[in-house]
Amino acid sequence: MNILLLSAPVKGMLWTIALFLVCFIGTHVIILTRLGWEYQQQKTEHAPDKQEKKTEEKKAPSEKQTEPIYYIVERKTRRAKPTYGEPKQINFNGQK
Repeated sequence: MNILLLSAPVKGMLWTIALFLVCFIGTHVIILTRLGWEYQQQKTEHAPDKQEKKTEEKKAPSEKQTEPIYYIVERKTRRAKPTYGEPKQINFNGQK
């Protein structure tokens, strides 16, 4: 049994599996760390925003602000041609 574990193909396979597991676990640790970091950053950025919104709601509107007006514009569609012309023939250099 010891002879099989010491053979070169088995050692190569074990090292390949070990390297795969190290890379797989390392990649997922890095991804999860980044997600946690971004979540913490968003959490700290949005905390002051909630307090500002509460103070903004308490203020009385000083002037009536006009809202922008949006227009819906439709493009004209082309009507289908009743008849089609002859197809064009393209001659390349050297071809007849």
